[in-house]
Amino acid sequence: MLVEGPRKKFPSVVVCGEMPYDALMSFKPLFHCFSGGGYPPAMKKYVRAFQHLSLPAPGGGSSGVHESGFGHFNPKTLNPGKEQIPTITVVDDTFEKYRDVMAEIIQKAKSA
Repeated sequence: MLVEGPRKKFPSVVVCGEMPYDALMSFKPLFHCFSGGGYPPAMKKYVRAFQHLSLPAPGGGSSGVHESGFGHFNPKTLNPGKEQIPTITVVDDTFEKYRDVMAEIIQKAKSA
């Protein structure tokens, strides 16, 4: 019921968990975090993950998340995660000042 209820009511919304573990992988297809240490074969076979919402945003590196604060956005690599779905963190100045960087990230993701 935890997933089936929302799935029936909102069929176009994907159910997503934050941190994966084996019991959740049986009914949730997507997570915020890739668990490379504990479950890489299961993560690669049964579920997918995007980069966590605490990923630093282009520019100042704000995560927009209180417990994470600021990190380092690397403009050379565009912060890709080789096992995760490419992700862009958007904060207050991202659209205004970093549209070009966002476009680069999107282009890099499309070509991967």
